[in-house]
Amino acid sequence: MLEEFDNYYARFEKASIGRRIGASIIDFIIYYLIGVILGLFFDTQDDGIFSYNLEGIGAIISFCFMFFLWPISEGIWGQTIGKRFVDIKVVTKKNEPINVGQAFIRFFLGIIDFFLLIGIIVAAVNKDNQRIGDAAAGTFVVKSKYNG
Repeated sequence: MLEEFDNYYARFEKASIGRRIGASIIDFIIYYLIGVILGLFFDTQDDGIFSYNLEGIGAIISFCFMFFLWPISEGIWGQTIGKRFVDIKVVTKKNEPINVGQAFIRFFLGIIDFFLLIGIIVAAVNKDNQRIGDAAAGTFVVKSKYNG
């Protein structure tokens, strides 16, 4: 029985800060490219292909993609596209999938974490590699291959 208990906690290999940053960069690139594509269809100004101004329906579609890309996909699958690419996911301390509410807490506090790179600093000094959003939501980012 004790061996099963030890194996259970051995499966929690925390994701490195480098993997987390890599996943975030991938997600931001995807979101930016979606914006560029929307800009091609909905931009009313001609400032060049990589400069766009979204208003009205284009802005609403972009807003919906943002929520799907981050909190909704994390709440449903425990991963964003970037996290899936670098093989990490978000779980509770009991290694269970997070819910959409926890994902939204992580997302909205992620804005604070992003400001002046506070999230990286907090995660680097935290023994569980949790940023402010993770601590508030009770979540951890772990390597997927260890968490079947």
